[in-house]
Amino acid sequence: MAAAGTVVTLSLAAGTVGGWFAGRADQANPTSDVATTVAEPASSDTSTDAGSAAGDGAMDVSAVVAELEGSVVSIETEISARQGPGVMTGDGAGTGIVLDGGLILTNAHVVADATSVTVTASSDDDPRQATIVASDDAADIAVLQVDDTSGLVPATLGDSSTVAVGDDVIAIGNALALEGSMTVTRGIVSATDRKVDTDSGTMTGLIQTDAAISSGNSGGPLVNAAGEVIGINSAVATSSGSVAASNIGFAIAINTAMSVVDQLTGDSV
Repeated sequence: MAAAGTVVTLSLAAGTVGGWFAGRADQANPTSDVATTVAEPASSDTSTDAGSAAGDGAMDVSAVVAELEGSVVSIETEISARQGPGVMTGDGAGTGIVLDGGLILTNAHVVADATSVTVTASSDDDPRQATIVASDDAADIAVLQVDDTSGLVPATLGDSSTVAVGDDVIAIGNALALEGSMTVTRGIVSATDRKVDTDSGTMTGLIQTDAAISSGNSGGPLVNAAGEVIGINSAVATSSGSVAASNIGFAIAINTAMSVVDQLTGDSV
């Protein structure tokens, strides 16, 4: 078993769909591995309430997912970045959370180097064009804007300071950029107040979960039993060398994320 301070491998949970030239993926593919140190951390009617539970007290996943319909979007990007004398291009995929006023919350690494960004809601026949309002690489938070808000429903945000180990959660996202509906996975809060070091800086106060997080999940919501977004799925630990990692994902606490959003937009969303 890995001890405290063991260097593990962290994969940012965005994904490239294709188009990267040889040698480009290791540098710019959002799923590329980076060395990271994981530090030890100091009932109602289900038809109308996503926070309701099933009769046996279990989390009603279907009700929670229904509550988030229209509040979670897939994100597709066209990417262009200079490497040496040439310019490398490709496509990327991630997930976003709908806020008020046509704003979309996602990870900064989802839209890094993007020359074009589109978002697609579950009810959309065609993607909506989006613009990047602002991005904070160190915090791994970005805010997008769409002009067409029809069918988009601002997500209900929870209070991540009340999250406790053992709480039921689900992760919703554009996993592997699969066609059709969003991928939904279920788990618990495995730990709180985690800290990881990445190439962009140190991220603190993360929520750890065993809900499956895959490439394309980045920027998507980690949701509690009440249908409230408590975190933004951002990364997953992967095995490397002699270190084994299984079901260890990390989400940026929503309180932290929204504090960054306020700074980026100059207003309280």
